[in-house]
Amino acid sequence: MAAISQKVSQAEVMPLLARNLFLHGYQGQGAEIQPTEFLILLRRYVQQARELETLAGPGGTIRVSGCDDAKQVLQILGYRTRPDCGKSGTFLETADSKRAFVTIDSGFPISDLEKTLQGGEVFAYTFPTSRVPVLLGARDWTTASEGGSKENAEFIDAILHDHALARLYHACAGMDPETQIALRKSPGLKKLLPVAASLDFYGDFIRIRSGRVMVPGGARTEPGWKNLVGVSPESSGEFVLRLLAKDNGWLAAFYDSLARVGPAQQAYLTDPSRLQHLYEALRGKYASPSATASTFRPDPDLLLLMTRLQFDPNGEPRVPGNLLAWKTILSRQANSRLARSRGVRFGSLNNSEGLLEAMFALSRVQIDDGPSQAYLMLSELDSRRPEGRRLSAQTVELMAGEFPEFKDQYLIFSEFPELSDASVALFLKTSGALEKIPDHTLRGNAMGIFQANVGLWQILARQSQIPPAGQDASWRAVVKEFAQISSPAQLFDAGRQSLVELQQAAGGKPQGSQNGMIELIAGPPQSSLAGQQMHAQMAERIRAVMEDQRLVSLDTLLALGDGLNKMAQGAPIGDSLVPLAEQLQEFQMPRPIFSRSERTEWAAGTYNNRHTDLQMRTDLVKVVKAPPSGDQLREARGELAPFLRDTLVGLNYAYYEPPGAQALHNNPLLVRSHDFSGETVIGMDRLLWRRPRLLGAGSPAGGGAHFVGSLADLPYVLAQMEQDFVVPENIQALIWSDLVPGVLTNAELPRWWNVTRNELHAVALYQRAGEELLAAAAANDELRSKVTSVLSDRMIPQRSWWLENSLQEKRSTDISVQLTPADLFYLTAEFRRSYPTELSSCGPAGKELEVLLRQYPAEVDGDRLSQDFGVPHPVLEKTYARDLLSVQPFPMFEGYSSRLLAETWDSTNLYWARLADEMDYPPVALNTLVPTLTVRMIAKIFASDLDDWPAILRAMRETGEDFRHGRIASLPVISGALRP
Repeated sequence: MAAISQKVSQAEVMPLLARNLFLHGYQGQGAEIQPTEFLILLRRYVQQARELETLAGPGGTIRVSGCDDAKQVLQILGYRTRPDCGKSGTFLETADSKRAFVTIDSGFPISDLEKTLQGGEVFAYTFPTSRVPVLLGARDWTTASEGGSKENAEFIDAILHDHALARLYHACAGMDPETQIALRKSPGLKKLLPVAASLDFYGDFIRIRSGRVMVPGGARTEPGWKNLVGVSPESSGEFVLRLLAKDNGWLAAFYDSLARVGPAQQAYLTDPSRLQHLYEALRGKYASPSATASTFRPDPDLLLLMTRLQFDPNGEPRVPGNLLAWKTILSRQANSRLARSRGVRFGSLNNSEGLLEAMFALSRVQIDDGPSQAYLMLSELDSRRPEGRRLSAQTVELMAGEFPEFKDQYLIFSEFPELSDASVALFLKTSGALEKIPDHTLRGNAMGIFQANVGLWQILARQSQIPPAGQDASWRAVVKEFAQISSPAQLFDAGRQSLVELQQAAGGKPQGSQNGMIELIAGPPQSSLAGQQMHAQMAERIRAVMEDQRLVSLDTLLALGDGLNKMAQGAPIGDSLVPLAEQLQEFQMPRPIFSRSERTEWAAGTYNNRHTDLQMRTDLVKVVKAPPSGDQLREARGELAPFLRDTLVGLNYAYYEPPGAQALHNNPLLVRSHDFSGETVIGMDRLLWRRPRLLGAGSPAGGGAHFVGSLADLPYVLAQMEQDFVVPENIQALIWSDLVPGVLTNAELPRWWNVTRNELHAVALYQRAGEELLAAAAANDELRSKVTSVLSDRMIPQRSWWLENSLQEKRSTDISVQLTPADLFYLTAEFRRSYPTELSSCGPAGKELEVLLRQYPAEVDGDRLSQDFGVPHPVLEKTYARDLLSVQPFPMFEGYSSRLLAETWDSTNLYWARLADEMDYPPVALNTLVPTLTVRMIAKIFASDLDDWPAILRAMRETGEDFRHGRIASLPVISGALRP
């Protein structure tokens, strides 16, 4: 009834209830705030539950043996008997509709009670009470509640009737107990009620020790914080109250972000010489809109800017290009207007610190393509390049100028730092030329073929089939073919030649078939029998998508292109081309269920299927049968371009097929309907190079589901579309619209072709060694201090307190289950780095890991394991390169929802790898195991709120147990070479 998962611990119940109450229980603001239907029903349920609890008595069971003792329970439930009670025809009807609705909604077995009243067996229904812990004390909350009315006399009533109290309770639940107790004492819960929203958003990292606030940056920054807040951290209660209230919550947001970042970033940003200046830049002329007025935190760019702050070799913030380039960038009209609204002065941009202050100011402008986002992207891109090949000032200006349109395309340059400035410029110049093609149809086909070939290059480069040394040259060879496109025939030839260059760069046959292309992207050649079998499975999966999308074979298109060229040279081969030409007409559009006028009337927006209409009207059979002229043959070759576009785009779709995909196999129009030129929706022409949007889902009158935009971020958007086909095991499951696509992408994008058994075993040993460290720390005070110090960098203070308390109570087994695999991996890696001689003494896994590291240092190197078993972070790190991030899970943010949470969840691949090692699967089997186990995990997620990462952990471990015990029937059959 309260939308709380039945799998949560007792300690989680009240914080989750409080969260749901303030988030879903009220509508309106201020004096106009009113309870929602959710809260009204919940209050009624609590009242009914109390009455039923009293009726159940000390034994906790409601018993009804006949009509005489049914009156009270029927009155509570809101029912009455009709006609005479006790006869076979007796039935129950509603007497009080409000009570009866709650009865049905709560799942009370009313039909069983009805059978008893018809003369059946005694009705016995267990109705036990459950006591759950309350933070501090119940009286503290009822005393603090607004009004202090009779209805708030008990804690549960107070929290059900006081919006601010519910939010304050949830806020305090995220803090460590010592801080909770200190705040209860001063300033007191009642004084905190007006700033409950600020405390809820930004209070997790407020820590009070011995009456003193432990501010970000430590003791050296206390004078600076005193100046900002207006009171010393020594006066903890007053300091916290003013911190939360000042500047509509923006000072609290600044404080919280600084507390979350890594040691290097925090040391720089909290330096006493710049702390005040950075906050003044963030605040600007005014502190509105409020930092607490929205449903989610409105400061994602601030935390991203701090978290991902890059430094040059001198320890100063990185400046991609140079300062003059950024002065030019910020002086452009749109950026200048934004800067003036934030009070940024360009004259202060005389050093990297001045540029950073400008970025702080602009981070509060809530747009997704502003200068601060460009700075983050270009800093990430620049930091991945070797020192001698940093981005030039000219390239920085070019990329920043094109950022609003091409920002999603830049992910590829961040993933492959081998691409030179010249390659970046060539891509942008070519893209600009394609966008200016006047013919709408030609433009869409050209953009589609161009992006499809670039996407295939990305796949082959990621799989190291295009080696790093050859990436820059091969990129230019693939891209340059599209520099000047003026006709469909020219486009077909450019697409074909670009494909030849791509295949040659990857070591394939330059005139390869579709099967050859599929074999290429399915993975590099394998020498082991296990690898060969897995490669064959991956290739077959790609073929299945191509067949279900009814796409014309690449072999057919290339053969027709060659044949038409030969005919133009006088070769009499027209009859031999007829069977090939007939294949273009094998695909038929389904009969429309709406007429053109009906579609115009009922469809949202503008949709046309001109691309597929033109394909349906293509008749090359007629051309090759008749004696055609040179112009007719050239035009016929151009008519192959739309088919080539679909086939090449289809290869990209098929490669990134999410686990459990349904739309790719049941909607044969999906690939063909991808709109690259903005034909289908008015107003999309300026978003054509951005990540695609799914439009038309559930709207057959508008043409059905189709993507509009580029192929950037394709793995994620395909997963976003397919996530709705994952069937949850729990009725009350919460499937996140952004979290699940990220987790699916993490399972599908990595490939494990080059992973060795030593690597796989090392990943398992890192996790087991982490568990050994925890067990040893429970019995050793000195070791416990070291372990908690290492893990504190990945935890909010409340979790750090829980960890230390659990170790003191020697509950190391419980801790291991509640820590993520990424936490365990991080613990071992960081502990070994800090205390290199102590790991092997904590247990056999640590000892074995040390031996493995000595024997195979390059093979099990931490950076290599991070790349092979990490996941992409396109929002956090601005790249699809894989990595294990040592950061805490991000909170929910406005504009990013839970995608940032998904990108800080690095655990599943590590856990599946451990299982595969323990069950003796070869590394290549991960290509099948990881997607299958991930879908199973998603189906098991049973969560209560949008950032409920413990629910993900529970679902993952439940899936692991099912896998260990052979309870997953959906696992693919793995033949001898792949069977453990």
